[in-house]
Amino acid sequence: MMASKISSVVLLFALFVSSAQAQLKKSARMSHEEAEEALAKRNPSKALEILGECLRTDPYFYDAYYTRGLVREQLSEYDGALTDYNIYLELKPEHTEALFSRAVLRFKRGQYELAKSDFIKLIKLPPGETTTVFFQQDAFASSTTRIFTTQGSDKAYLLNYLGLIETKLKNYIVAIKLLDSAIGLHPNNADHVVNRGLAKESNKDLKGAMADYQLALLINSDHSLARHNLGVLMAIHGSSEDSEKLLIESIERNPNLPYPRAQLAYHKFNRGDFNGALNQYDQAIRIDSADADYWLNRGRVKEKLKDFEGSLHDFTKAISLKSDLENAWFNRGNTLTKLNRLDEAIEDYSLAIFYHPQYAAAYYNRALDKNKLGMIKEACEDLRKAEELGMSVKKSLLVKICKEAN
Repeated sequence: MMASKISSVVLLFALFVSSAQAQLKKSARMSHEEAEEALAKRNPSKALEILGECLRTDPYFYDAYYTRGLVREQLSEYDGALTDYNIYLELKPEHTEALFSRAVLRFKRGQYELAKSDFIKLIKLPPGETTTVFFQQDAFASSTTRIFTTQGSDKAYLLNYLGLIETKLKNYIVAIKLLDSAIGLHPNNADHVVNRGLAKESNKDLKGAMADYQLALLINSDHSLARHNLGVLMAIHGSSEDSEKLLIESIERNPNLPYPRAQLAYHKFNRGDFNGALNQYDQAIRIDSADADYWLNRGRVKEKLKDFEGSLHDFTKAISLKSDLENAWFNRGNTLTKLNRLDEAIEDYSLAIFYHPQYAAAYYNRALDKNKLGMIKEACEDLRKAEELGMSVKKSLLVKICKEAN
């Protein structure tokens, strides 16, 4: 009789636990649906909050990790997004959408070997039904030449990404072969042709690169990146007039791109058209005020126009955007010297040297300011260091300052 009562209690408890678990799963599922609604209404912050509650309710509701990864990526919380994708893929390692999302994010974060592994796995997976819409995005190289990246799910796009990764890893021949394959699958995709041009350019095949940029323009005459990259190459290896013409066309076709304007400003600066350069940098900064190089270069233009307070402002802004930009510290030091604020200039030259210990010109200019302030011994040391680093220092100046130091 006692055993029967115990069995009944155990059964009731099991039923209670099962019911409670079912209720938790139902609650988590409803929260997940609510988060998806918030995401559809373009409220990712609210979606993130709801998903956090969903996972607190049921930590094993794995779909919420994938959804939260997408939300965190929208909110630029990239480390958290990667963590969520990793958790989800531990359970579902062949989920195409999650694997693609992680691969792209790893690429954006510069984790090229890890991204490569994901993209190779994606190519080997059988195609499946997808429910996530991926949007076309730009991914830019660190140089003035731009890389174009297209998000998508077919093999050509995956090969395109692998080509970009191998370019980043400096395996240019491999990159070109991969991009050849992508172009073979989509011959009319100008973006892939531009990326192959970049790989060729990095491999010092400048004629091949220019041919690819021209081919991309034949496929799509409005392709601003192809026009920009071709213009940059022609400025270095071809006609300056043709280069400017291409950049102007690029701006006319897509006036909301900042980098053709910045490149055109650079051309104008080099031929002494400082007012023209200023106008183009003004426009580039209006479009993209977060690029430190635009502020740095506009500061140089203002310095040429004797607007020292304006150049000081722009160099300071560049430093606030990128504190380790040694050229901004150096140029601000030059402006402070012109304003006779020598103590501050010396501090800026010192920071330029801190971020770039081989900065010979910074040692030289710091030496001149120290000499003006009577810091003769220190000025002599800086001059000798500048000369050691390859700076051409007049012997008469070196003898004069270092003789006074002894």
